[in-house]
Amino acid sequence: MVSRRRDGLAGHDGAPRRGLPHTFLGACLLLVVVGCSGLPRKNDVPEYTALRESVEASSPAVTLASDQPDDDAVADQRLEGRSAEEASGASNVLARIGLKKEPRKDIRQARELYAQAEQLFAAAKELTGEARKQRFREAARQFDRAAANWRSSALEQDALMMAAESLFFAEDYYDAEQKYAQLLKEYPRNPYLDHIDSRRFEIADYWLRVGHAERKPFTLVNLTDDRFPWNDLDGHGKRVLEKLRLDNPTGKVSDDATMRLAMELYDSGKWEEAAEAFSDLRISYPDSEHLFNAMFLETMCRLQSYQGPRYSSEPLTQAQDLIKRLFRQFPEQAKNREQELKEAYVKTRYLMAERIWTQAQYRRARQENGSARFHYQRLIEQYRDTPFAEQAQEQLAAIQDAPADPPQRFKALVWLFQAEVDDRPWREKETAGDGS
Repeated sequence: MVSRRRDGLAGHDGAPRRGLPHTFLGACLLLVVVGCSGLPRKNDVPEYTALRESVEASSPAVTLASDQPDDDAVADQRLEGRSAEEASGASNVLARIGLKKEPRKDIRQARELYAQAEQLFAAAKELTGEARKQRFREAARQFDRAAANWRSSALEQDALMMAAESLFFAEDYYDAEQKYAQLLKEYPRNPYLDHIDSRRFEIADYWLRVGHAERKPFTLVNLTDDRFPWNDLDGHGKRVLEKLRLDNPTGKVSDDATMRLAMELYDSGKWEEAAEAFSDLRISYPDSEHLFNAMFLETMCRLQSYQGPRYSSEPLTQAQDLIKRLFRQFPEQAKNREQELKEAYVKTRYLMAERIWTQAQYRRARQENGSARFHYQRLIEQYRDTPFAEQAQEQLAAIQDAPADPPQRFKALVWLFQAEVDDRPWREKETAGDGS
């Protein structure tokens, strides 16, 4: 139909046919009529609204186990699990030719297993000791089987959550953290984000505290205690905190995780990394309860990361700015740390004056007395409260009559290459402006 219409636009001689406007207008009218017939009628909108409200108001954790009917229309309603979204295109082709198994979908079996797992979970809470842990592990395995029987569904989402909770109460913290991570990977928009973050934070904090108390070599492998990973306890704790911040950056404990990670770096003496972590908290979470402590500790880290007068002055300028902001933004809390903040401020001024003194001494050693006098004058005017100001007075008196530039020892080369000619055109404009 389309190709015949295109062939009919012109005759054999290239001249346009006269019937085109009427044909074109008729086709447009037909498309409008067909398109309007596909629009929802007024009586369709309330049904869609009622369905949407019922989905939003439902509680998957309560209704999926036993209350939902086995109707095919209800069974086909799925959540947007990652595996379901990836099982499209080429994956469907592979499944049709038998090279890839389709996701298992036995809804009745999944609900029965979920109900049995709930009973095991409730029974485990009444036990103590090793029997309690074993029963929670059984519940976790049962929840996993229920999830495997109905992939990409609200039941799988709840089953993964309950399996992770069962492992957490069984004190299998490493497996629990892996199960929480699996749930977040499969359902990144699940309704349990804040609860999962709290659990993962507790696990990471526990690993870090135990790692500090029991220093073990990296090569030592853990094969007996299910509470810990195989090795590198500190590294796994930091990894969980980093993943927690990335998976849910706006969560309720994201600022706690950032502060905990920064404190871990601070205690390890990694000043630059700790300062960046504190800075990340200060910028990303300006309403956090840790803000004052983060800014205070960032100031100390900046001072500790300063490497000397021959290196960058950025840590000093950042520390000085943070001290001023602390007094201005947190006047009450700053009073409790007033002595430490004043000492830090005096230290920054001393180190800044030391940088200028080093530059002045370097210029004087090169007989660049004009530049040396400039730096000495800066010390006297801007850093009068430091011991370098008095020394700068003495040095200024010593080079008062000295020439501004060192003697030229290669005058012939200067004349040959015309090095005395000032090739900076803006200097001519400045000179002209001064004369006018």
